[in-house]
Order: sequence, then C-alpha cells, then structure tokens
Amino acid sequence: MIKHILVATDGSAKAREAVTMAAKLCRNLGGRLTILHVIMHGLRAEEASRLAEEEYLVRRVSAVTLPDLQPIPETMVNLFRASHGDLGEMVSILGDRIVEEAAESARSIGADRVDARVEPGDYAETILGVADEVDADLIVVGSRGLGGLRGLLVGSVSQKVVQHSDCSVLVVR
Repeated sequence: MIKHILVATDGSAKAREAVTMAAKLCRNLGGRLTILHVIMHGLRAEEASRLAEEEYLVRRVSAVTLPDLQPIPETMVNLFRASHGDLGEMVSILGDRIVEEAAESARSIGADRVDARVEPGDYAETILGVADEVDADLIVVGSRGLGGLRGLLVGSVSQKVVQHSDCSVLVVR
C-alpha cells in the first residue's frame, strides 16, 4: 500500500505533469504527498533559466527581489543580470515559488496532506535522501528526455533515482 509519495519538481512542464500524477494518486489512495525542489550547489544562470521556463515565474521572482525594476525582465538570465549577480537569493525564491505553486496545484486536484520542501544538493542524491527521510513508498519524477549519447554519458536524474531507490519509482513521460 502506498502511504507517502515524494514528487520532485523543477518547475518544468514535465515536472508539473509529475506533480499532477502524484496528486491524483494521493487523492485516490488517501496518502501523504511531499513536493520537493532541489537547488543544485553552484547553479548557473543558464540552468536556472531552464528551470524557470515559464514567463510567469520570472515575473514573480522579479516582483519579490527587484520590485522597482522596470521593465520586468523576460528571461531568468536577464533577471540575474539586473540583480547584479545575487544568484543565491534568486534561486532560493525561485525554488520557493516552484514548490508553492506545485502544492497549490496538488491541493486543487484533491491531495489533502501536502508538504513542500526546498533542499540544496545534488538532484538525484537529495531526492533519494528525502525519500528515505520521509519514508516514501513511491517517488514520482518527470523525464527530461536526454536520450542518445548525452543520456548514456551523463545519465538523467530520473535514471539515477530509478537505479538507486529503495522504493518504487514512477517516471512520467
């Protein structure tokens, strides 16, 4: 029986699908849902921009960190440039927004018991560590679709989680 589901999200479209899937499972099974966003140490502006591919996230982060900035930056890279490099604060606020929106979405789907966490570290290692900590029965992650040679050489987060998890893993494609 599945009592606790951990879903990892980076704010991307595939991660939102994973949150939706996890929330529906929790609603139907009556389980607890933990939503996790991992902040990678040494995150580059280009990588953070990929995480915030939706324009609304850039606007929300801009409003919090640089409320007087006009015009509002259209990309996360431009936001980082406008903030004069305070990447840590931007990434932290971005992570908070990602899990807040995911938690709101999960609750609107019908998941009753939802926790949201933002943790620093390596993506796969942190997902696995939090899964152990919360005693998750299932981990839900989105697929990045690396494929081909890059996937063989680097390996995706979802592949690493599947290979090393002590519980079941659902990869949303």
